[in-house]
Amino acid sequence: MNLRERQRAFVSALFSGTVPEDVDPRGMAVHANNYRSQLVACLRDSYEKTALWLGDDVFDAVASRYVERHVPSSWTLDAYGESFIPFLERAYPADDEVAELAWLDWHLRRAFSGPDAETIGVGDLAADDWDRVEIDFVPTLRFRPMRSNAVAIWRAIADGIPPPAPVAVEQGVGARVWRNGLSPQFASMTADESACLDLALTGASFGELCEYLGRTHDQERTTRIAGGCLGAWTAEGMIRGLRR
Repeated sequence: MNLRERQRAFVSALFSGTVPEDVDPRGMAVHANNYRSQLVACLRDSYEKTALWLGDDVFDAVASRYVERHVPSSWTLDAYGESFIPFLERAYPADDEVAELAWLDWHLRRAFSGPDAETIGVGDLAADDWDRVEIDFVPTLRFRPMRSNAVAIWRAIADGIPPPAPVAVEQGVGARVWRNGLSPQFASMTADESACLDLALTGASFGELCEYLGRTHDQERTTRIAGGCLGAWTAEGMIRGLRR
């Protein structure tokens, strides 16, 4: 066996938990433990607020189960753990806040290292036919419907104050994550704003957003909500342009 073959056998053994031929099992156990410990530490770093919410022992236990089933597939450990969010959804089906905290952790970190984008200001909101205008968002923007008050919990943990108890939230509300300048941001959204952002991200025009809102609101309220969303998204550095 040449060096490359031996290295591949060693890595395969780490992933599978086996011991290669002619290798001392005691030494292999040390390497395997270090491998698992580093991946758990990587998850703890990526999901800091989730770990604080669950507690050290509980987080390490669920992270260890994840490591046993998921090997790194990228050259950088920064990419390790994206599928930890659905893993937590399955592990905690009755505790929605756990996976939602993890979603905030992951995408705030990804937003920080995401691609740069120039954004427009409120003064740039001009169009001849708003019904046909589509919104071009910054590439770091992510959106998720929420079932719990995970946004409030995450914020409290970050501020170092006792977090509120987990509770269910109104159906349809959501959360968004993006980067404004050099600063990752997050915010909760009403059901109306969540629906509008969801539609806009799929390419719906501003007119189509108003049409959707008009199904449940009168014209005055429809205009106020749609205009408020557009103004807030622009002021908060979420929009890089309008497609007319």
